[in-house]
Amino acid sequence: MNKVDLNSDMGESFGRYKLGNDEEIMRHISSANIACGFHAGDPHILKYTIKLAKESGTAVGAHPGLPDLLGFGRRAMDTTPEELYDYFVYQIGAVQAFCTVMGVPMQHVKGHGIVEMMSTERPELAEAIASAVKDVNPDLLYMTIAGTTLYETCKKTGLRVAGEAYGDRAYNDDGTLVSRKLPGSVIADPEVVAARIIQLLDTGTVTTYKGGTIKIAAQSICMHGDTPGAANLIRIVREKLDERGISVVPVGTLV
Repeated sequence: MNKVDLNSDMGESFGRYKLGNDEEIMRHISSANIACGFHAGDPHILKYTIKLAKESGTAVGAHPGLPDLLGFGRRAMDTTPEELYDYFVYQIGAVQAFCTVMGVPMQHVKGHGIVEMMSTERPELAEAIASAVKDVNPDLLYMTIAGTTLYETCKKTGLRVAGEAYGDRAYNDDGTLVSRKLPGSVIADPEVVAARIIQLLDTGTVTTYKGGTIKIAAQSICMHGDTPGAANLIRIVREKLDERGISVVPVGTLV
């Protein structure tokens, strides 16, 4: 592969609380997953983040999560498929409305936090998510880990689907992410992250936490924007990809 999408979660501040360095990171990514107000974000931050994306030529996507500001959307909730459908329609609609007002095309949707894992454990939730995206706008693509229940459900629904891998997170041998509680689960060395991404593009594989190798099908690489030093890390990774002649482009042009 000589083209890849770099995506990052953006707009995850709230009111007077600032998280990450969106202004800097936005310049180096090609797709932005923008918080919609449930796990983070608010109307003003949502509008401002879309403005940043427009100015930098970054593709815009909605990043809907559970209504859990205190837990940042990373705690499981006992929600019904009907409730999750409404949560997603509400949040996708918010991003789409601001995109319409600001003259920005909306590219994709990517679920936040625990939602992805919940949809694996409860397939009816995956169906609710896929239905919500398609009902709001069937031209949107869904970004998630290739091969998961949610990925396959979205494909069956008729949505375009993009596979995603994590550039700055360690993998277990079964393809899951290593717990953030373990040392080395978050990778902050730009040389290591860039080498992992290039390995994935060249071979379709990544090296696991224990030294094994697993296959991952991905058109987009996620770089977390809330990691300390993330802006510098993403900038260096982008420079190294440019040096290798790898074009960083919005994922919508790849699927």
